[in-house]
Amino acid sequence: MAITKGDIIKLSFTGRLENGAVFDTTDEKVARDSGIFDEGRTYQPMAVVVGSNTLVQGLEEDLVGKKKGYRGTVTVPPEKGYGLRSLELIETVPTKKFDKKVEPGAWIESGDSIGVVESVSGGRARIDYNEPLAGKTLTFEYKIEDVVEGKKKKADAVIKGYVGPDTKYTLEDDTVTIEVPKEYYLDKEWLLGKVLIARFLVSFVGLKKVTYLETLDGADLKEEAEK
Repeated sequence: MAITKGDIIKLSFTGRLENGAVFDTTDEKVARDSGIFDEGRTYQPMAVVVGSNTLVQGLEEDLVGKKKGYRGTVTVPPEKGYGLRSLELIETVPTKKFDKKVEPGAWIESGDSIGVVESVSGGRARIDYNEPLAGKTLTFEYKIEDVVEGKKKKADAVIKGYVGPDTKYTLEDDTVTIEVPKEYYLDKEWLLGKVLIARFLVSFVGLKKVTYLETLDGADLKEEAEK
């Protein structure tokens, strides 16, 4: 059957810039060969809820109507990728604003924004807070490895894909209890992420209740107090 919005699939892909440089991939060998390998990442087909805005718009739109096993390539313009670059997201500020030395190429965090230092001159730094891929045309080569069917398999795909491949959980009837990895507990992104994951499990898998289990012991509390 053709893929529609709300389907859960397993997707392999490699994203390239116009010059052919790889910026993202689910293939470990491609990542190593391209010099973007991340030791902390598990390279495998990605679980995707089609139409959930997990991927860039242009790629998600291209998945609709395709079938399991389909291989394709899609070119995504900035408008359907990471957006256009905005001059309003580039600012020049005194370097004394920062508590450490800033140099071109360094990443700077300011409030909830993260930017890269473009240049430093005369005690002032020019910082670009645009998404690094903003304004760029992207090409994705992809394969739809599987279309996940059945409540248990869908729940497993969402949990392992969006929380982590080693995540432990229990599923009973329409209720799932997920053991949250300790490194997520105080992560700002996780506070939003767990709401999104719960929405996926309820809306696209058909579960009725999602419980997150976060356990801290004495050693964890001591470590946190010493930070």
